[in-house]
Order: sequence, then structure tokens, then C-alpha cells
Amino acid sequence: MSDAENAFAEATDQLIGLYRGVERRTLDLPLVSIMPMLILLWAVLKFYFFFVVGVFLIIPVNLVIAIRNCFPGHWRYRQFFLRQLHYIWIWLWRGEAPSAPLIFVRPLLIIFMKGHFHGRLRRLRQEILLGDGISDTARSALLGRLDAAIERWKSPQLTTVFTTILLPAIASFPSWYKQLTEFSALFAVRLPPSLVANFTADQISPFALHSLYSFGLSFLIAIPMTALLAKRGLFLGADPGRICFPGGQEGQGVYAKESAILSSVGVRGHEAPADLWLFAVSFVLSMPIAFLSINDLKTRYPEAVADTLAGLQLRILIIQGVVFLALLSLAFIRRGRTGRS
Repeated sequence: MSDAENAFAEATDQLIGLYRGVERRTLDLPLVSIMPMLILLWAVLKFYFFFVVGVFLIIPVNLVIAIRNCFPGHWRYRQFFLRQLHYIWIWLWRGEAPSAPLIFVRPLLIIFMKGHFHGRLRRLRQEILLGDGISDTARSALLGRLDAAIERWKSPQLTTVFTTILLPAIASFPSWYKQLTEFSALFAVRLPPSLVANFTADQISPFALHSLYSFGLSFLIAIPMTALLAKRGLFLGADPGRICFPGGQEGQGVYAKESAILSSVGVRGHEAPADLWLFAVSFVLSMPIAFLSINDLKTRYPEAVADTLAGLQLRILIIQGVVFLALLSLAFIRRGRTGRS
């Protein structure tokens, strides 16, 4: 065998073996789990507690510690909520999407994982098919091995998943959202019997409608987002209990090994930042209802009050947009520089 044949044969074996090891780590994962959401809620509660405590005590407590450290011995300074803020910064600096996981669904993780395998193997197949220095016999054997692996890890394309599952769910969201709003409002608000029959979602304030709609839409998109985060955690080598939190995992994991294998035969490939694009889509989809709620203020309140509220909501949207673009730009830039893709 020539040097090219040896290189491609070794790269094929190593890549397939690497992907088998990654797939093996998914066998013990639960089918569906709300543990990421519980971990997130617990982290938010801890941050809120330490933030409230820190606002009032961080200066006096550390002042007492500073005075104490003037004498022999050393006391550690108290950070309170700075540890949580450092974790958020590390998450963003490592190029992860500024989003949090909620509900983990293993079939979605398997789809994204197989899509990654499929794309890399097909790219290697094209290189073997068009490469020089490979005999027809060796080429046929390598293509047959790759075709078997591609067929094994074949999965629906991301565009198919989006158009057949996510997009119809988003399109039908307003209809069942309004019914759910009316249903929940009847039980959440104690109304006189004479008003219950005539109660509709139109009686809810635009701010409440905007908040509920944004929350429901974000929750819907958070399910595939959680699967994408779990897929990155899987490739980075995170523990099963923290697989949905890739920002807390150091190193490059499987991405570095995969890049080294493909680079040995002159193939370069990067993971498409699907989680970042999905985060951008969720923000864009929440904008129309926000502007509709601002316009609806004029029909519900006097002109002076409506203008004040509309101006306040518009400023909030502008701030949200600036923060969104800053976080998304940071994630895109760092994703390409960290080698974690």
C-alpha cells in the first residue's frame, strides 16, 4: 500500500473508532430528563440569594477580613455572587450559546450526533473518491467501509427536522397558545360567575401577553437547544450529569481528536454553530409580538399613559437587542478561536 492509502486507511479506522466511543457514551443517558432545568433553577436561586446577601455584606465583611489580615494569619476574602458571574463569563468566553438548557430529549441528541458523524464521514469519502495515489482496489475497500458507517449513522438532516417538527410547532403556537391562555386565566384568576363566561384573552394586558408568548416560544425552542448543548457536552467529554452544560467543561475533547485525524489526510471541517443560529432565530421570532404589544397599548390606555409605556417598552427592547447582538457576536468569535467546533 502507498503512503496515501495507509494514511486514509488509518484515518478511516481512527475516525470510526472515535465515533463509536462517542456513541457508546449515549447508551446510559435517560430518554427524557428535566434534571437540566432543576439544576438551572437551583443555580438561579443560589445566585439570587448570594446576590442579595452580597449587596449588603460584601463590603463590610471583606473590610473586616482586610483588617484581620493586617495581623499574622490569613482569612480568605468572601466573593458571594462573583463565583456565579465568573461561571457565566467562562461559559461565554468558551464560545457557548448564551442560552440555558431545560428539558433533555435523547432522540434529538442522537439526531444531531448522527448528523455530525454523517457530515464528517461524507467529507472524508469525497476526499478518498477524488484523491490521488490510491489504487482502485484500496479505494473500493475504503469507500465500502465508509459507506457502511455512513448508512449506520444516517439520520434526518437538520433542515428536515426544522421543517417537519420545529417549524410546524412554531406556526401552530399562536392558536393553541391563546386557548391555553384563556383556559389558565379562568382558573388562575377568581372572577365573578357573570364574567367567567365572557372572559377572553383580550382582557389580559399586552405586557402579560408578550411575556407569556415569549416564555412559551422560548420554552419550545429550548428543547432542541438543550439537545444541541448536550451534543456539544458529549463531544467535549462532560460527565453524564452535566452533559447539557458544555460551558462548564474545559478542553476541546473529541473536537481536537477529530480535527487531528482529518488534518492527517488534508481534510478540514468545522461544526456548524446550529445552537447559535437557533438562539438568533428565537430572538427574532419574539420581536413581532413585542412590537404588536407596543402598538396595542394605544387602544387600551389614555394617550399620555400609552406613550409613556410604549417608550419604556421600546427602550427595553433596544437594550435587549444590543445585549443580544453583543453576546451572539462574542459567542461566534470565540467559537472559532477555541477549537471547540
